[in-house]
Amino acid sequence: MISPLYLLITAVYLNPPEVQNLIQTGLNFAYVEDFDSASVYFDKVIEDYPDNPAGYFFKAALLQLRMMDGCHFNDEKEYLNLIKKVRTKCEEILNDEENLWAEFYLGSSFAYQAVYEGLKKNYLETFNYGVKGGRILQSIIKRDSLFYDAYLGAGTYEYFWARASRYLPFLKLTGGNVDEAIRKLHIAAEKSLYSGSTAKNSLAFIYGEEKKFEIATKIIDSLLLEYPASKTFHWNKAELEFKKKNYNVSLNTYKWLFDQYFNNANYANLAQCKLYIGKCYYELENRTESKKALKEVIGYKKYQDKYPKIKEYCREAYSLLSRIL
Repeated sequence: MISPLYLLITAVYLNPPEVQNLIQTGLNFAYVEDFDSASVYFDKVIEDYPDNPAGYFFKAALLQLRMMDGCHFNDEKEYLNLIKKVRTKCEEILNDEENLWAEFYLGSSFAYQAVYEGLKKNYLETFNYGVKGGRILQSIIKRDSLFYDAYLGAGTYEYFWARASRYLPFLKLTGGNVDEAIRKLHIAAEKSLYSGSTAKNSLAFIYGEEKKFEIATKIIDSLLLEYPASKTFHWNKAELEFKKKNYNVSLNTYKWLFDQYFNNANYANLAQCKLYIGKCYYELENRTESKKALKEVIGYKKYQDKYPKIKEYCREAYSLLSRIL
């Protein structure tokens, strides 16, 4: 049993007020995809606290978000080096003492890499990293139920385990509870130091998947009220409104996203936006505008070698066009 005083001492060691302020400021920039500004603050944590895994972890998470936003893996080498650095720093601390914050960063590094490997369709690695990270984070909560930042990864792990049990019965997985996963994510959203907005975004997605649209809409709209320039949260909003068959709102959100990416020539995101613009117009029975948007999707086909996702978008566009023409 770890004494409360011991937990307080180790938590302060990795989270002095200066570190908290730097990380929270960096996160506010990250939520609106201002990657350069966010990086300044995470680099400052690394510079001033080189033995603290926090700076390396948040810098890695930032690079992961930048690669997701840009539909590329250009930062992979730096990203993997940072993830390795996080684990090295955590293990150095844990070799000397029990430290829940070091365990948190260790578990979170596995959880984030699970998501990254999923983006690359390396699903075995996704499963292995996800299980490893999820179990570490759940273990933290069992020992200290007030360690609120661990609830994000633990809740996400529990939800996707439950989903796998539900939709992949041939794997014969047991455990995982959707209601318990949601409960954990609400705790992270309301009480965590660093994980609040990410937990809310996850909740909006999960409630949408579970067809609890009213609460999903309330959560995502609250995030957009706080971060109106966030592309990350707008993607979730656009997808949610499409699931709700609220096609006019979804259409306008995808148009907004298209405008954000247009000047950066991010062709994968542009193609995805146009595909869903075409789908929205189709559902609204505006065949002329739907056909126009879908043909624009196919126009991005020449960039598919650089952005492989465009192949998938083009297949969907061709399929829908065949119903219109």
